[in-house]
Amino acid sequence: MIAKARTQFLEYLKEQGLKWTLERERIVQEVFALEGHFEADDLAYRLRKKGSRTSKASIYRTLPLLVKAGLIKEVIYGERGQHYEHIHDQKEHDHLICLKCGKIFEFEDNSLRKIERKICEERDFLPQKVLVEIFGYCKKCQ
Repeated sequence: MIAKARTQFLEYLKEQGLKWTLERERIVQEVFALEGHFEADDLAYRLRKKGSRTSKASIYRTLPLLVKAGLIKEVIYGERGQHYEHIHDQKEHDHLICLKCGKIFEFEDNSLRKIERKICEERDFLPQKVLVEIFGYCKKCQ
């Protein structure tokens, strides 16, 4: 997966006239070593812990490039900040987010997808991004 993502990102950077740097290499390697959702600060912490001198600024500049390259997507805009996740052939899903512990639960619901499509079709609207985020308290935190 990492090799494929790296190649796709290299091609995207080349198309955009941007350079491949050691910092971007480290960021890509770490992003695709992660599982589940992550924040930019999580990524910075993990890189620092491994002895990398990759700056937070480079991380914050690179993550949107990875989004535009179609490798990761932005999800969850809650109180705890922007989260990201890998795209790699994922089914569409949504999120339940615990306000107390911050745990994120993913769920899939085909009836919700149908409603989203119906709403857009009725309004002749072409969706580019649909996010369903339900904030509340998990069973443990209730």
